[in-house]
Amino acid sequence: MENYSYLSAFDEAALKNAELVRKSYDKEIPEKIEYDDKPCKWWFNHWAELYPEKPYVALGDLKLPYSYCNDVARRLANAFLSLGIHKGDRIAIMSPNVPQYLLAMHACWKIGAIEVPENPLYTVPELTGQSNDSGAETVVVMAAFAQKAIAMLQDPDCCVKRVIAFQLPSGKVELPQVEGLYDFNELVGSNPNTEPDIEIDMEDPIRLQYTGGTTGVPKGCVLTNKMVYTMGLRTAIWTTRNFTMVPRDRIVTLAAIPLNHVYGFNANVGIALSGGGTIIVVPQPKPEALLAEIIKNKPNIFAAVPAMFIGLLNTPEVKAGTADLSSLKGIFSGSAPCPTAVMEELEKLTGATIVEGYGMSETSNILTINPMDIRKAGSVGVAVPDTDIIVVDAADGKTVVPYGQTGELICRGPQVMTEYWNKPEDTAANIKNGWLYTADIVMMDEDGFITIMDRKKDMIIVNGFNVFPREIDEAMFANPKVKEACAIGIKHPTKGEAPVLYTVLKEGETMDADEIEKYLRQSLAPYKIPVDYRFIDEIPRTSVGKADRKALAAMYAAE
Repeated sequence: MENYSYLSAFDEAALKNAELVRKSYDKEIPEKIEYDDKPCKWWFNHWAELYPEKPYVALGDLKLPYSYCNDVARRLANAFLSLGIHKGDRIAIMSPNVPQYLLAMHACWKIGAIEVPENPLYTVPELTGQSNDSGAETVVVMAAFAQKAIAMLQDPDCCVKRVIAFQLPSGKVELPQVEGLYDFNELVGSNPNTEPDIEIDMEDPIRLQYTGGTTGVPKGCVLTNKMVYTMGLRTAIWTTRNFTMVPRDRIVTLAAIPLNHVYGFNANVGIALSGGGTIIVVPQPKPEALLAEIIKNKPNIFAAVPAMFIGLLNTPEVKAGTADLSSLKGIFSGSAPCPTAVMEELEKLTGATIVEGYGMSETSNILTINPMDIRKAGSVGVAVPDTDIIVVDAADGKTVVPYGQTGELICRGPQVMTEYWNKPEDTAANIKNGWLYTADIVMMDEDGFITIMDRKKDMIIVNGFNVFPREIDEAMFANPKVKEACAIGIKHPTKGEAPVLYTVLKEGETMDADEIEKYLRQSLAPYKIPVDYRFIDEIPRTSVGKADRKALAAMYAAE
């Protein structure tokens, strides 16, 4: 029988760490936050009633008020019900950042359906794997990507039973007439705008946030109404200095990160939910598009990855000093370390303070974030309110390590997922006695600031998106010319990290880098494609016969 005496040491360490980090909080940030016991759909209805004419979503000159968005969401929710969709069913949304994404999401909330965000850049095999894992029988998709959803609909081995496609005013996409395909606008127009009478509890699941990958690799993190609401409120409080820097009713976020990603979701949907904010959506977050939205719609909250900051600073208008970025007040960076020079230049142009943070899909986004008044080079900050973090020995997972030494970060708090969807063994391996084991190797200093040192997992973070080397390995193994393949992650100046692929060809076979890249693009999303290719006679292995990625990384660094 296992001895759980170490848990008391966890509690003591968590209490001590909490006392440390509170000393570093900006003076406006409360030690404890009060949360209302109301689900996400209640909050959206509340803001729609309070601010009916206020824009909820904006894109260029298009501004859709809360009343209109709530009306469409109610009609679509009733359409879902008419199609036989019930509370607890999963509905996939496959779309870039456009208004319809948000409308479909709120329709899910109204009936208690669980949103499954799907990356439209994924290939059909990737999407099929995720859909089958989640059991999402319904897909809401932008028409430009509808052929992928239709392929799943017509695949007898895929669970998808219905596809709802929406068109953009900028150009209609002709779609085939197939059974199970519905038009978004027709469904909205033919259903009533009454609020569905379905009771939603704070503990009800609201989103399956997949960690990334292909079939057999991704895991769906079960996020509840409580997690989404409390995480969004804490993020809003932190980035606005408890609404003193940006009043609660004047929040305007710039949705540059995809809403299907937990970072983009929380930094926009979650923050807006906390105060009836406006979300400016950017379908293609190129520097010029971001700048155009900043100038036209003047967001005051901007969550991004370093590559976006770099691109923004290199636009002709910003370089010439003719672009006004002063509307930006709360700016935070994630996914990769942001160069100090970049932060300083952007801060000079905006007058804002950029804060870096750290989190994961399993934690509804944020675990730690830097205060605005204190910046430690290389650190991802301190634990956000109501969150316990400690560092334990990476080998035994039970011994709390001293400050200044490395170990695995473990955490608990209201943002930690309930489970991995339909994966009890993975859940038990990662959540133990209420503590989530992150598999990230970190160092905590004597002020409670965290520095990420390494990963127990091999995951590569490319512009904030999780890429698993195994995904690339398996895709390459499928090629008949290939004997072995092994991907590694390297540091990258704009992506944060990027994959590099080592390949062993079968005897007598020939391939070049261009051929490999063309082959991989058939089965992998663009951001998973390696930035470099190496051919090798034999993959180095560990003492137990596993591919030695660390040896390959050292080999690559030495080249």
